[in-house]
Amino acid sequence: MRNFSERISRFMYGRYGMDQLGRFLFILSIVFWAISLILRWTPFRKAYFVFWLLNTIIYIFAFYRILSRDTYRRTVENERYLHFREKMLPFARDGKAEFQKITNPDYVFRKCRFCGAKLRLRRKRGKHTTRCPKCGKTMTVRVLFGKQ
Repeated sequence: MRNFSERISRFMYGRYGMDQLGRFLFILSIVFWAISLILRWTPFRKAYFVFWLLNTIIYIFAFYRILSRDTYRRTVENERYLHFREKMLPFARDGKAEFQKITNPDYVFRKCRFCGAKLRLRRKRGKHTTRCPKCGKTMTVRVLFGKQ
C-alpha cells in the first residue's frame, strides 16, 4: 500500500491539484448527476441527456484542472471564481467575522475606511479614535451599543 501512495505522490508532483473551483465543479457535477438520475425514468429523455452531458463535461473539466501542470492558469481561474463568488454571495464574504461577532461579545468588528482591514474594537459605547494597524491611518469610529 505504501508503494501505491508513493507512486500517486510522484505522479501528482508538479500538478495543480484540488482548489475551491475544483470542489465547486465536483459538487455541481454530483447535482447534475442526481438530476439526470431522477429524469432517467421520466418521459423527459432529452432533459436527461442534457443533464448527463453537462455532468460528464464538468467532471472531465474538473479532472483536467486537477491533473494540469499549468498552475498559473489554474490559479487565475480559481481567483476569478473566488471574485465572482464574493460578488454573488455577499453573506459568505465575512463568515469568520460574523462568527467572531457571535462568539466574542466583548468586541465590535469594523472595516478600515482606507484599506478595508478588519479592526477589532472594545465594545464601549461612543466615538473612538483608532489607528489602523495595516495602513497606519487614524479614523473616528462610532460604537452604538455598549456592553450590557
